[in-house]
Amino acid sequence: MKNFVFDLYNTLISIRTDEHNADSWHGVVRLFCEKCGIKTDPETLIRLYDECWAKHLDELSKTSKYAYPEGDITVVYKLMAKALGGALADADAVTCAKLAREESMRQFSVFDGTVELLNALKAKGGKLYILSNAQSSFTEYELGLSGITDMFDGILLSSDYGCRKPDTAFFDFLFKKYKLSKRNTVMIGDDVNSDGKGAADYGIKYVKADGGAAAHSEEILAFAK
Repeated sequence: MKNFVFDLYNTLISIRTDEHNADSWHGVVRLFCEKCGIKTDPETLIRLYDECWAKHLDELSKTSKYAYPEGDITVVYKLMAKALGGALADADAVTCAKLAREESMRQFSVFDGTVELLNALKAKGGKLYILSNAQSSFTEYELGLSGITDMFDGILLSSDYGCRKPDTAFFDFLFKKYKLSKRNTVMIGDDVNSDGKGAADYGIKYVKADGGAAAHSEEILAFAK
């Protein structure tokens, strides 16, 4: 086995967020006021965030060609502004996503042993990839904070492709882009409903990495022999 495809959050990075806490929305409240002239409050934005995500995903379910379409959080912020009678530019929508994400963060760290595991796989000739259900508007920044970005041979984030795990189409984007062989590839992730089902449907091996990939180093490294 030479190709190791990792999920990101709660597999390589331990993370906990709280988007339903009023303290997570003060930055977006200020931006809406300054950029859109909209006076609002955290409670209103929390309600609209849930409603507009649901609306966005409902529309995608009707129009997307994928079985598991992925939304774009910047579209959600534009819908929120529209619901309040304003309009949000593309760059400001990205800023909103970053602000709310940063303020909602309660815990963020690379799992202990992750760097050692990745280095061990690379030393054995392994190629490393990330296939993550994630929003590029803030995930690229968070990958930078993690310090592990350069260890990977390829990184695909679902918001850039319009579909998400367990959709086999998302796996196909990765395999075609990097010319991977199913026989020589294993998926490692904590979520059996996305990582596990996706791997099974696509026809590749899977390691359930609950508690982080590093906690399963022995099992994962066995594939590198």
